[in-house]
Amino acid sequence: MASDNSIEDQLLFTDTGRHLNIRRFGCLNRQLPAGWSIMKFSLLITCAIYFILFIQWGFPQHVNTGYSVQVDRRTCCLPPGADVCVKTNCTLACPQPKSLIFYSHPTESIINQNQNAFFIETSGSGLLTIRQACAVESLALHNPNLTVNVLFMDVPINTSVVVLQQLKDKYNNIQLASVNVDIYLAGTALERWYHCTNWKKGSFHVNNLSNGLRLLTLQKYGGYYFDLDIISVRPVTFYRNFVAVQDATSLNNDVIHADKEHPFIEMAIQDFIVNFNPEIWGHNGPSLITRVLRKWCNVTDIESMDYVTCRGFNILPTTSFHPVHYGRMKTLFAQPLANESGTRLTWLTERVIGVHIWNKLSKTQPIYKHSTQDYIRLARIHCPNVFSLAPDVF
Repeated sequence: MASDNSIEDQLLFTDTGRHLNIRRFGCLNRQLPAGWSIMKFSLLITCAIYFILFIQWGFPQHVNTGYSVQVDRRTCCLPPGADVCVKTNCTLACPQPKSLIFYSHPTESIINQNQNAFFIETSGSGLLTIRQACAVESLALHNPNLTVNVLFMDVPINTSVVVLQQLKDKYNNIQLASVNVDIYLAGTALERWYHCTNWKKGSFHVNNLSNGLRLLTLQKYGGYYFDLDIISVRPVTFYRNFVAVQDATSLNNDVIHADKEHPFIEMAIQDFIVNFNPEIWGHNGPSLITRVLRKWCNVTDIESMDYVTCRGFNILPTTSFHPVHYGRMKTLFAQPLANESGTRLTWLTERVIGVHIWNKLSKTQPIYKHSTQDYIRLARIHCPNVFSLAPDVF
């Protein structure tokens, strides 16, 4: 940008490569009338004021993206003189990464790590579906002291969508933020993985990016991470430094709490980088959490994991967030018989904090707003504002 301006400045003072002939403005050499000096001074002052106002208000205001100059981190030089992928043909020094990366986002909302919660949207959509918005509202509803951050990665937020407007209008603890992934990863352990590996290979690259970003977000800021297909049914803030059991053989990474820079999360990030496999579903997510906790807790089976063996990290039971196993997820969307429509959800006990809806498996299951499906019975109570905006079938 600076070089373009300098070229334009040169053109202002040249005439097809030759200096302008000042003598053609011969009137400048004539005797000026008395009082002209005062008038000229006033004109100069007026022009200066207009110029300052133009500079301040006339130019477009740019969003702070975290760098004073936009630089491609894949090509700029890092010590000792190579780019992030260790290639030596770089020329421009990399700027220092900034710690704050949320655009149009209050700094105060991420200072207190114990009050952060994060959802991450990595599909490239600048909006939320009704089901995703229900998950966000339910968490904000049951945890008014949490700042619920919804991070949209590499996409502007479509603020004209009614459901997003409703969430912002009804809940002052919901924050929507558009995040540039390149800047978010700058200077972190995941930067080289992102720029220099084949992580986009295969069918699971969107999920794998999410798997990495949730770990990095908790390492950076601390707090709670939630998948966008979990309906919260009661407060979660009583629980800290935890993951939840999925079934007898595995844990899950769909809900995590960790303090900022917790060593378990740092261990998980290193495993993510070293053992990354783009071809196997779950390898970089639930399976990663399971194998890292086995090392962290120094045990081989999940039943032996507890607060003591896991050095202060909690392993919540299956009922906490997975009361309905993914093998039975269709029961959440089934139409109950007429004589069963009023019966209590037997699996919805006081030990349930949230209900994983298993979106990867259930996204094609239709939801009927005026039905008595289990999902509808949850949504009507736990995300009432989003539910009121839902179409008849979604």
